[in-house]
Amino acid sequence: MGNIKKHLFVSFLAFLLSLIFYYSRSGWNTMHSLNRAFADVALLYLIITMILGPLSKFHPVFHRFLSWRRELGIWCAIMVLFHLYILFKGWFYWEPIRLIIGVNQVTGQLDFDPGFTLANLIGFVSLFYLLLLSLVSNNRSVKILGDKGWEHLQRQSGTLFVLVILHTTFFLFFFRFGQYNWLQKPFLVIIAAIFILKWAAFILTVKRNRPKNGREKN
Repeated sequence: MGNIKKHLFVSFLAFLLSLIFYYSRSGWNTMHSLNRAFADVALLYLIITMILGPLSKFHPVFHRFLSWRRELGIWCAIMVLFHLYILFKGWFYWEPIRLIIGVNQVTGQLDFDPGFTLANLIGFVSLFYLLLLSLVSNNRSVKILGDKGWEHLQRQSGTLFVLVILHTTFFLFFFRFGQYNWLQKPFLVIIAAIFILKWAAFILTVKRNRPKNGREKN
């Protein structure tokens, strides 16, 4: 499948999932339900890009999907930008001070919350990493940076993933609006599954590349 067709498919799926996630929180405030919907899709796409590599270690069928990581990463970034736009328009009112100091969950007034501030700073660092990785996700960047330079940047996806998990954890479990968020339990299960999958892929890789006794003697 060509790159354009991949982008069309991934973008269509992104907006379809956003719509589903939005209606799954129909009891929420519209602004929060919508911004969380875009954030959920971004998180899902990031998770998929992170697990495709380890999964390909277990079965060659996943190799064909490795080339989709570029489109998934780019649309992950686009969904994050939608998420950020809705927050600035509907909650921060384009006042950066609200993002830094914090907003009272009940009154909507400025109210310093160090956890809120830290989580948002982590979110912006994550955005920097995500946009950087998205911008270099093309053949032209490979030529400019060289194979080793490009691969070094791509390896920063692990740092990005950890930052996103920290940011998401705060807003899922420590900064709530009184409404139940169905994502809490699936989030914990998925994070645990990714941890197990990555270590299993590492152990499998070590076993496959370990020289056999006969070869060592030769």
